[in-house]
Order: sequence, then C-alpha cells, then structure tokens
Amino acid sequence: MSGTTTPTTPPNLAALTQELAHRAAWKAGVIGALNVAIALVAVRLIVLVAVVGGIALTWLALGEPDLMRLGALGIYTLAVVVPTVWLASR
Repeated sequence: MSGTTTPTTPPNLAALTQELAHRAAWKAGVIGALNVAIALVAVRLIVLVAVVGGIALTWLALGEPDLMRLGALGIYTLAVVVPTVWLASR
C-alpha cells in the first residue's frame, strides 16, 4: 500500500478561540445595527400611516365640507397625527 497521507496538525486552540470571539462580536454588532434600523423604519412607518390617514380625511372633508367632517379632521389631527409626529421626533 503506497497511499499518501497528509499529516494533520492540531489546530491552534488560542487562535480558534480568538476567531470565534471575533465572529461572535461581529455578529452581535450586525444584529445591533439591524435592530436600530428596524426600529427607525417602524417609527417612520407609523408616522406615515398616521399622515396618510390625515390626508385621506382631509380629502374627504374637502370633498363635501361640513362642520362634522372638519371637526373629525381636527380631532384626528390633534389626537393622532400631532402626538405621533412628536413621539417620532424624540
């Protein structure tokens, strides 16, 4: 039997541990950055929905202007849009 075998060297345990720690730190950094990005997008999406709702109510109120529709628009703006935009700016 004249098979060739390559000698296996045991891995350097200190280098392997350092590499695994480096990968874990990188993974934690990426996950943290994604969490921040998702939180920012979520806040802006909530503001977008509130503002689009206000625009839709404005469109309806201007279609047939009467006191009830304008009142509903004002209440929606003061109770939903203004606090949502204020909270998103913090």
